[in-house]
This record gives sequence, structure tokens and C-alpha cells, in this order.
Amino acid sequence: MPVDRFTEIMRYLRFDTREIRRPRTNSNKFAVVSEVWNAFVRNCVACYKPGLNITVEEQRFLTSGEVIKFSLTADVDSKYVLNVIPHVVPYSWEDESQKPENVALKLVEPYLGAGRNVTTDKFCTSLPLANKLIANNTNLVGAVSHCGRELPPVMRNQTQTKLYSTTVLKHDKATLTVYRSNPRKNVCILSTMHPTVAIGSDRTREPETVTFYNSNRVDVNRMTRERTVEVVTGLEKGGSHRWPLAVFFNLLDLAAINAYVLFTQCTAKTVSRRDFVMDLAFELREKHMRASAAPPPPLPPIQDTVCETKTRSKVRRSTRNKAPESCG
Repeated sequence: MPVDRFTEIMRYLRFDTREIRRPRTNSNKFAVVSEVWNAFVRNCVACYKPGLNITVEEQRFLTSGEVIKFSLTADVDSKYVLNVIPHVVPYSWEDESQKPENVALKLVEPYLGAGRNVTTDKFCTSLPLANKLIANNTNLVGAVSHCGRELPPVMRNQTQTKLYSTTVLKHDKATLTVYRSNPRKNVCILSTMHPTVAIGSDRTREPETVTFYNSNRVDVNRMTRERTVEVVTGLEKGGSHRWPLAVFFNLLDLAAINAYVLFTQCTAKTVSRRDFVMDLAFELREKHMRASAAPPPPLPPIQDTVCETKTRSKVRRSTRNKAPESCG
């Protein structure tokens, strides 16, 4: 494709129509790209069955116009992106659907009731979320903020706590582990998966809840560091002046991650992700290149028109009729 043609496509690329844009964006700013994005999310949910452990993470990047945040859930073992909910910052905390615990519950909703373990970060971990997941046969292991409601006041400022010490608190089916990982920091883990907490025998004496949490995190920003769009086109998704286009580039990144996971698991082939992305780009453009190089189809033959012969009709002779006896 010529560079001028590619530049023209990037300039006029839109994901909605101007007629319906204004009434939709008044209530939802993300509506300008929601139709394409929702179709992508439906395919992500339908095409993969995750394992026992899934994680809820957050991805955030800055465009020229907006700060875009994505709350997503991924399979821990394969790194397959299962579900994504976008946000355009700033957003209203008064909206119940935007609250972190409700967002996390909506993300894992298709995978409830199967005895899975959900790992969450400190922004969405809460005791109400843990109780809702337990009611749906799902465990929660998540970090708790130092100022979170789940942390008792006596545990928020433990300056006298010994290094590498562990305090375990119990509430119903939830276990709260407070671990002194360094002289200035406590690590707080809320878990409904561990009724008891085993302590490691090494020098750091790390509790098993902290070990499980660290091993079941998926760094989405690190996953998308090798960006699909940048590899193929040389463009950066954060450098676009139009944030819907940056969102579309991020969609391509996540789609390439999922395609790579499906390819390696279905074919059992070993290939680097970069090589897979390049091969995928060439295959996707091959059909378009063949269509452009093919000769134009021949024009249909011109059919001869058959002229109808007019029949001569007889008219009755009248004294007032000045016309001839027959007319054609």
C-alpha cells in the first residue's frame, strides 16, 4: 500500500457516524468506539476457557487528548485477555457501575461458579467483593490498601513490628495477612482461599498468601510493551492526536496477544511473538493485495434491443374525421 494511501486512511478512519455521535457521547464518552470494542470483547469471552486462576488488572496510558484506563481480567497461565472494561478518565465515582468492586465483579461474571481463584489489586479488593465471590463458588486473593476499610486501625501503622514478621487475622471465611516485607512497608493480603496461612522456612519467612499473590499477577503493561501496531506500522498508540484511534491500536495489541495464545495452544508450535505478529500482518493483507493486483472484471456484453413493430389499426370512417383511413 502506498504511504499516501495509508496516511489518508489513518486521517479519515472513524468508528461511528456523525449523525448518532452527539446523543450517544452525552451519556457515554466511549460510545465513539464502543461498537467495535464490544464486538472484540464478545469474541474474547467466547473463544477461550480459562484455567483455575485468573487475575484482575489495570492498564492505563496517556493519549494526546485523554487518559484511557482499561480494567481487564486475564488467565494467569496463558496470559490470555478474557474480558475488558474501558474508562475515560475522569469518571464519576457516584456511578455504581464505576466502583472498583463492581467493575471487578462484572469482569469475572462469565467465569463464576466454577471454583476459580481471582487475584485482584489493592484498588478493587474489598470484603463485600470477597463475600459476593464466595456466594458464587469463587475465591478471592487480593492486596489491601494501607488505608482500606478491611484493615483494622491497629494494623495501619505498625512501626514497631519486627522485620519479616506476619500477623494473621480471621473474619468469617476471609483471612487477612499482614506481612512486614521491609522496614517501611507492610504487605496486606485478603484471602478466602486460605483458611490457614503457612509461613516459609527461609530467611524472609514469607507467608503463603503473599507468595500466591505474587505468582498470580499478570503485568498487562509489560505484556503490551512489544506493541503490535508499532511493530507492524511504526506508529505508537499513545502518540495519536485522536484517542479513539489510540484505543483501536490498543485493541490490536490485545487481539494479537490472544491470537498468539490460541495459535500456540492449538498448534503446539513454538514461535516468538514478534515473528507471529509479522506473519499475521502479512496474511491479513495478502487477500487485499491479491484483490488489488487482479485485473478488473470484464464488462457485461451489450444486449441488442428489439424494436417492436407497430401494427396498423383500422379506424371507422366518419364524416367529421379528417384523418386518413389508417394510422401507424
